[in-house]
Parts: sequence; structure tokens; C-alpha cells
Amino acid sequence: MLTLFLRLTANPARSALFNRWAPILVLVIAAVLRIYDLAYPNTLVFDETYYVKDAYSLLHNGHESTWGTGADASFANGNPTGLSNAPSFVVHPPLGKWLIGLGMLVFGSGNPFGWRIMVALAGVGAVWLTMACAKLIFKSTVWAVLAGLLFAIDGVGIVLSRTALLDQILGFFVILGYYFFLRDRESLSRNSWRRPWLVAMALALGFATAVKWSGLYFVAALLAFIIISEANQNFRIHRKIEKQSQDKLAKRLWILPSISQALRSIVLVMVPAIFAYLLSWSGWLFTKGGWDRSWASEPGNALTGWLSWIPNSLQSLWHYHVEMYSFHINLHASHPYASNPFTWPFMLRPTSFFWDDKAGGKVVSAITALGNPIIWWAAVLAVGVLVSAWFRTRDKTTTIIGIGLVAGYVPWLALTNRTLFEFYVVAFEPWLILLLVAGLRSWFRNTEYRYRTANFIAGFAVLAIISSTFFYPIWTGEWLGYEFWRWRMWLPSWI
Repeated sequence: MLTLFLRLTANPARSALFNRWAPILVLVIAAVLRIYDLAYPNTLVFDETYYVKDAYSLLHNGHESTWGTGADASFANGNPTGLSNAPSFVVHPPLGKWLIGLGMLVFGSGNPFGWRIMVALAGVGAVWLTMACAKLIFKSTVWAVLAGLLFAIDGVGIVLSRTALLDQILGFFVILGYYFFLRDRESLSRNSWRRPWLVAMALALGFATAVKWSGLYFVAALLAFIIISEANQNFRIHRKIEKQSQDKLAKRLWILPSISQALRSIVLVMVPAIFAYLLSWSGWLFTKGGWDRSWASEPGNALTGWLSWIPNSLQSLWHYHVEMYSFHINLHASHPYASNPFTWPFMLRPTSFFWDDKAGGKVVSAITALGNPIIWWAAVLAVGVLVSAWFRTRDKTTTIIGIGLVAGYVPWLALTNRTLFEFYVVAFEPWLILLLVAGLRSWFRNTEYRYRTANFIAGFAVLAIISSTFFYPIWTGEWLGYEFWRWRMWLPSWI
């Protein structure tokens, strides 16, 4: 790819052609890999048993409700039955399920394509946003296309986009928030209340948190980065003025503006984020049958004193959140595919989403959320090199990309006592891809042998494509002979 681009740049017309059509081609590849034969398997896969039924109940009751026995089978038969009016205790906010329900509303609740189409579109959107972010960071279409292509053909993104789970929807909103964050970084209006890109970031990350609470990590990380970087900028301006004037200035001249600016940033981020989050609970707030909906109305539960003005509905919602939090921190159930987050980047324990066999087990259909090992293992190497170099160079590109990886990955390292799954990586995969591309770009720019390096990088991209072609059947559940499936299980821990 890079070799081709180097040749194209010699001709401005061809270069413009590449810049226009290459990103579109990547999006087409992403869409085909995520949407083709999306209705297979024609049954609820893995945790679809929760989220698809919750989406259906949101559409019909405005809140999650319980189901009778045999509900999964009725969904698989195209005729969902068994929904009750009794509230169901669920542990994730409702926005992701509302979006899944939107697809069911358009294409039918008994149609697996309808269950999954919104998640698939979120996956395609995440690929586009990754390219858009790469273009802002690297100022180059070719590196943006490479980032988008690697994300488009990776197995984790493909499997999570073809399954009606929440994680790819979460991934879409966090990369959307990051895109707005980058646009705000380019803005010249950092010292005012008029920061539309910052507000857009806050709304996107509020919606991310309304899908899964792990979106809150991105709110905290990006807001902290904004506050610290702007305070550092004020300090540098302060020092520059001191050097030019050769006078010692009072520290308050940079500390007070930094505090004022930090308070503005906090308001501009937290108010829209909280608004977006509460908006996702509209169905629960405007109906009466949701879990804990009337908790504050029961004797002895409502707040008294100076907090008594808070509406009972919000008091009940707070109590519900306390119960959800308690569930999450105490989730220690064993699961055969649970994995330690320290192993996630190495793809050591991918989650099996689906398994079926026939002919006495000689032919199998399997869906495994396995990342393309060529991409992931190269990314681990690139991250290691960039992080090691960062302590010496404080490279700005590594910093601006690394903040996304820190937000999406590092918090999980403190939760190793919980039941966790490797497919959670889809929420921070764009930043791993961006760091991989940053490493390749740095190598390319700092070598004397550019054509040779370009050929190597192009060969790496081709190898990644071949690897994805090889693993694609176990990302989509294609029927394979058992031995052909085993050929794709490179490590015993993949089985």
C-alpha cells in the first residue's frame, strides 16, 4: 500500500484519486465483513439472550421486563413470546438496548438481522471514525487508510459487530467522543465557554456511559488530560513571559487562570455528559413498572431534610444504581472463557460465542471473538517500543493516542478479581491500532531506506489480510470440517 502510494504521489491526479476512494473502499470492506449473512446464526448467541430480549421489552414496556421459559426458542423461531410486565433487574444502562431495539423496530423482532443491524452499523461507523481520527493525528490519508483497514479486517471488531451485544456500541461512542476531543484540541477557543467540540465530546461520552459504565473511564481520562494539558500550556506561557521580561512573576498569574479554565472544562464536560446519560433512562423514568421505580415512594426510603426536594423518581434511580454497582463489584462467578486483562492484548483466551456441529462432530460451525494475531501481536510490539521511547522523548503523538488506550484498558487491570472477558478489548482497539500505525509511521519516517521500509509495511498489511481471510470462517460461523477448525486453533487456550 505504501509503495503504491509513494508512486501515486508523483502524480497529483492519482494521489487525489487515492485520497478520495481509498477510505471509501475500506468502509465497503468493513461493511461487507460485518453485514454479509448477518442473520446467521438464526438463534440468540452468547449474551444476546439478555440484550435482545431487553431491547424487545424496552420497545413494548418502556423498561426491561422478565421472560417466561422458552423465550430464546421463540425468538429463534421468529415469533417472540413470553414477555411479562414484571420488572427485571438489569445491570447495564439502557441506551445500547434501545439502539438494538431500533433495528428490531425496522426489520422485525423475529429477524436476527434486525437484532444485529444497529450493532453492525456501529462497527462500520467505528472503522470510519478510526480513519478520521488517524487523519487528524497523522495528517495523512495513507496512514489513516492503513489504520482503518487493519481495524476493518480484525476479528474482534468483526465478531462484536455481528452480535447484538453492547460492547461495539460502546466502542462506537467512545471513538466518536475521541474524534470530537481531537477537533477540540485543534480549536482556538480553549479559553472561553464557546467550545462546541468539547460539548460534543461530552455528549458522545455520556451516551457511551449510557451503554456501559466503562464509558466513564473515557470521561475521566480525557477530562483529566484536558485540564492538565491546558494548565501546562498556561505554565509555559508564564515561563516564556518571565524569560522575555527577565522578571519573576507571581505564580498566581498562571495558577488562577488554570483553575478558572479547569472549572469551565469540568462544567462543559460533566453537564452535557450527565444530561446524555439521564436521557437514556427516559423509558424507565416515564413509566411506572421498571425495577426499583417506586422505591423512594415506599415508607422509610425517601430522603429527608435538605435533600428532600430531589424527586422520588431520581432517588429511586440512584438506589437502582447502588444495586447495579454492588452487582458489578461482587461479580466473581466462574466462566470457562473468563480471562485476565493482563493477557488481553496477546489474544490468549478469546471468547467462544457460538458452537454447533453435525455429522457426529465432523463438521462444525464456530464463532470465536479472536483478534487477528498478526495485527494484535504486532501492536503489542509497537506499543512496547513507543512507550519505552516516550519516557525519553515525551512524543506528543504517542501521548495523544495513548490517553485512549489508558482510558479503555488500564482500569481493567485493577479489576482482575472480577469475571471479565477478552472481547471487552473492542472498546479500546482503535487506539491499539492507532499506536501500531504510529509505530510503523515513525519507522518509515526515520529510516534512510524508505522504499524498502514501505515494501515491508505493505507486506505486513498483505500478511494481515491473508491472516484475516484464514480466520474469517471462525468469526462468522461458517461450516468447516473439524480438522480445518482445529488448524485455526493455534494455541490450546483458544479452544
